[in-house]
Amino acid sequence: MKVIDPGLMFINKHGQINSAQDVLAYADFLLEESGQDHVIPVDLSLIFKRFQIPTPIQKPLPGQQGLLLDATNGIVVINSNDPPSRQKFSQAHELVEFLFNSLPNEKEIGNGWTLKKPGGFTESMKEYLCNRTAANLLMPPVYVTNQINQHGANFDCARIISSECEISLSAALVQVARTSRGNHSVVLWKLKNKPSEIKNEVSNAQLGLFDDSSSLPAMKLRVEWSMGSDSAPFIPKDKSVEETSLIFKACQTGSFTSGEERLCLDGRKSRVFRTENLPFSMNGGTQVLSLIEHI
Repeated sequence: MKVIDPGLMFINKHGQINSAQDVLAYADFLLEESGQDHVIPVDLSLIFKRFQIPTPIQKPLPGQQGLLLDATNGIVVINSNDPPSRQKFSQAHELVEFLFNSLPNEKEIGNGWTLKKPGGFTESMKEYLCNRTAANLLMPPVYVTNQINQHGANFDCARIISSECEISLSAALVQVARTSRGNHSVVLWKLKNKPSEIKNEVSNAQLGLFDDSSSLPAMKLRVEWSMGSDSAPFIPKDKSVEETSLIFKACQTGSFTSGEERLCLDGRKSRVFRTENLPFSMNGGTQVLSLIEHI
């Protein structure tokens, strides 16, 4: 059977793709075409079947979660080493890649020069939109809003969404943060050194200025990544958190913490935040997943 290009069909129905909102509308299109309006959990196999796309191939993909290998023949490869919830999100992401594959990949900038901008977006914006649209496909905003109205924007709400949508808790938490009316961020904290500290250590070792023993400062609990609502303040990567904070307490005790506290998260000014912090073990160390409300 010949693959029906979902991206091309969407463009023919929706019209020209000019904005992020145009891309986000693709999630509703996939749900409608597969007969899954207001259905939770979303069955991605019905979407693949609707467009006669073969079942994704599972293979180890070091450093990658998924790959649209051949859009014409619908060949999608998913990292077999990832947990099922991560694989499900990766499949949704690759379905959005079909849309970008149907859009121009370059933009003329004059004098024979072209700029690589898939669909008119930067590469980083394209990846953001793929992830955002995949999240809306698996956790429709209308459904998430209903859950927030019932339970509030918190970990309990995210746990319900994670269970009902069969998706990871972190993905559900990010969707809660982005859908809620408040200014919420989701932050993953990890004990580590700043990149500049590691760079200086390597430089000193190469110059032979010190002996073989490490001169690295003690590791601090730092931002690994941060995502949130469009109105939430920016929290920079590698920003450390105070050892007196509830966030650090969660890491130190291995117990869930929550409450209001004053923190400096932008490196400039301290403010009052409401935080919920879940510690967990990863690769022999403790990390903390936080939902932070900017009060």
